[in-house]
Amino acid sequence: MTAPAFSVEVAPIEGMPHASSMALGGRITLDEASAVRSEILGWLTSTDASRIVMELSNVEKMDTSGAAVLAEAIRVGRDHGQSVLLCSPSESVLRIFRLAGFEDVLRCCCSDPEETHRRLTS
Repeated sequence: MTAPAFSVEVAPIEGMPHASSMALGGRITLDEASAVRSEILGWLTSTDASRIVMELSNVEKMDTSGAAVLAEAIRVGRDHGQSVLLCSPSESVLRIFRLAGFEDVLRCCCSDPEETHRRLTS
């Protein structure tokens, strides 16, 4: 059995009640999109965290399928009363969001952990 092409790690954010992070890594392309979607949406709908940070700095490759999964995660989070931020997306990930016309997703992006912290606490 081979290792998955993506990774997902969830952890609370210290010092911030009701805040959690989900670090994504590897690839989020057509081949992985369904499994990544299941992981993310399953967690979002079961967590009691109201502030969510999706750390993207370890995403090596993403296509429009991956962008659609993240856009859906933001929408589902909002539907559950959660604020979802995408932290540290690479330039290639941002380019996919722009190509897909996901302006709403781009507004949820933070360039670094400091910006993320400021937006979470404001």
